[in-house]
Amino acid sequence: MKRSPNARGFTLLEILIAMAVFAMLGSMIVVFLRSSLDIFYVGTRDSKQLDRQDSVLPQLRGDFASIALPADFQAPAPPPSQDELDRRGTVKPPPPSAVAQRLRAGFVKLKQVAGDTFKDYPCYYIACVVADANEGADRLRRRAGAVPAKGNDLKDLTPKSVIEGDRDTRYKATGGQTEVLWIAVPAAAMRTPGEGGPVYPAILTLYRGFRSPIGTPGKSLLMPENFDTPAEIKAACRPIAEGLLHFGARWRRVFAKSWELDLAIGYGARAPYVGPVWDSTRALEKGWSLHNGIASLSDPSDDIFPPFVRLEATLAINTQFGPGRGEFTLREGCSADETMLKVSNTDILMQPSLGKDRWMKIDNEWVHYELRDVDFAKGQIRVRRGMRGTKKVAHDSSAWCYVGTPATLEMRLPVFHDGFVVREGDRR
Repeated sequence: MKRSPNARGFTLLEILIAMAVFAMLGSMIVVFLRSSLDIFYVGTRDSKQLDRQDSVLPQLRGDFASIALPADFQAPAPPPSQDELDRRGTVKPPPPSAVAQRLRAGFVKLKQVAGDTFKDYPCYYIACVVADANEGADRLRRRAGAVPAKGNDLKDLTPKSVIEGDRDTRYKATGGQTEVLWIAVPAAAMRTPGEGGPVYPAILTLYRGFRSPIGTPGKSLLMPENFDTPAEIKAACRPIAEGLLHFGARWRRVFAKSWELDLAIGYGARAPYVGPVWDSTRALEKGWSLHNGIASLSDPSDDIFPPFVRLEATLAINTQFGPGRGEFTLREGCSADETMLKVSNTDILMQPSLGKDRWMKIDNEWVHYELRDVDFAKGQIRVRRGMRGTKKVAHDSSAWCYVGTPATLEMRLPVFHDGFVVREGDRR
């Protein structure tokens, strides 16, 4: 077939130019879509993080809104002298029974864990006595002890007994009060022996336990020795939230004027204490600045309850595989005493969402830093080691570093009792 002299095709140059134009347009579309997808991903991730935050702190607030005080703050009567007992012809009465603790918070070290990774790891806990109205198992409480049972048929009201029980299970009368325990434990430490999978020491699981009646000898959730092993925690509690980096609280006395941690707290009745430890009996936490000796355990007249608490929780980033890896890593290993750390990314450390207190977690060690201590040019940061109850330990290169999403909740406690004179202007 003979071509028309006016017929003309595309030259090779024109085809190449057209391909280049289409390639540029395609690249622009991909970049635009990628940017939109990134914005969508970040927004979705932040929304999920907020949902996770809302599932943790409000439950704590509900328990603290129902903390119960002891029934009596009167000092026990002085014991009669031996001469008086001889005149009466009576024997010396036994010492007064210990007052059931109503609020205790601090660190308990894990025992009976496999390996050395979590040996003596300090887990933060809060234990208190609350009014029954706040507990979710109302239907169980309504029938607790209501129907007489034979022998040992009555059971303590605990998460384990509720799960194992049925509609015919009868529970002991609660007396209107329940012991509640909150404790954050490394997730890997709670694994059953032989369970595989990667180990991320930084990742915690938050547990909540409850028990009625209160003060059960050998089982009370107000005594740390009853929940210092993984087996005891599993038996007494149930998981509430996973993927935490930090869980804690700051208790504030009425004499303190801010939430800043006291570096030199000092001792004495009017010490302006702000810190993570609290013992309303003033008898059990020997290292606490407000400790008053073991005699205070049976003397409710010197019990003190704080007016304010600041609850703190930090959530690890949650990927499609769940929480585990951190935001960046160390570029070089460090000894336990080094304070200048080299990291692979310093940009994350300046996020406004991190708040005033700047924290970073390397495996299971917390460190504290300030923005002025970050050298963005050299990719290094000066830190304070072994914070939040953790120990200074050496870290290998490429160790995961975590920043997470911090959340705080400040509240005024409905119980406030301080056995010392307080000026009205200090109640704020």
